[in-house]
Amino acid sequence: MVSGDQSRSTAPAVPDDGIHRADLSLVKTWLHNRSSNTVRAYRANVAEFARFVAKPMADVVLADIQAWNDSMADAADSTRRRKISAVKSLLTYGHNLEFLPQDAGAAFRMKRGRDNLNERILSRQQVLAMLAGEKDPRRHALLALLYGTGLRISEVCALRWRDMTRRQSGGIATVFGKGSKTRHVQVSPSLWKEIAAVRSDVGPDAPVIPGHDGGPLHERAVDRVVKRAAKRAGLPPDVSAHWLRHAFASHQLDAGQPVHWVQAQLGHSSLATTTRYSHASADAAGADLLA
Repeated sequence: MVSGDQSRSTAPAVPDDGIHRADLSLVKTWLHNRSSNTVRAYRANVAEFARFVAKPMADVVLADIQAWNDSMADAADSTRRRKISAVKSLLTYGHNLEFLPQDAGAAFRMKRGRDNLNERILSRQQVLAMLAGEKDPRRHALLALLYGTGLRISEVCALRWRDMTRRQSGGIATVFGKGSKTRHVQVSPSLWKEIAAVRSDVGPDAPVIPGHDGGPLHERAVDRVVKRAAKRAGLPPDVSAHWLRHAFASHQLDAGQPVHWVQAQLGHSSLATTTRYSHASADAAGADLLA
């Protein structure tokens, strides 16, 4: 007869949100020092895969990844690639640490999807319609900041007045962005004037765009503001803050700004990412899209 202690020791590990207990420390170190957004997204992707295969990562084989990929046939290509990429990254990381006996994802061939970026770029008239429909000064300033700088939603929420430096013409925002990289983003004179007008706290740690209670903005609140503005302008329901970032990049290049300048503003590590929007070369000063 098996004793109680022996029974407990041989019982299968209970997964944590789908991730096998044997893999929890691996996932934790893999996600260490990543942004909160990345941690949430990557962990969700890995948990979904773990629930699908129902076994530890050490037992995963190429056929498991192929089967998971095939099970997502109805998902958008970009969604499927994003999820597969996260799992492949974890498996490579685990193998490099010798935590996993093999890199099961190394042989998986990622299908190259159609580039549909153009479908997510709003025209200048559409963006201006979103701005015109927003009558609340604080929410209008939020939309203007997203479009006028191309900042990511997480970067806007994290921006504090200590990060802002006034210049004779506009100013500079020091942004701690994706990949733990710091960059300096140009703020046009008209945008600086607008965000200064909604400043509710003179302290250096005050958020540049405060929430309705004067405290920091939450990403969900920003998303609601953007979607409501898009709805009022008669735009599709899938418009998001990131669409305003796309619009910034496209419209700056259309205005004749050098691709290297736009790359620096957006914080792209690869110039190829920026050149997806357009090809341009001209003056070094940024166009004031809000003027």
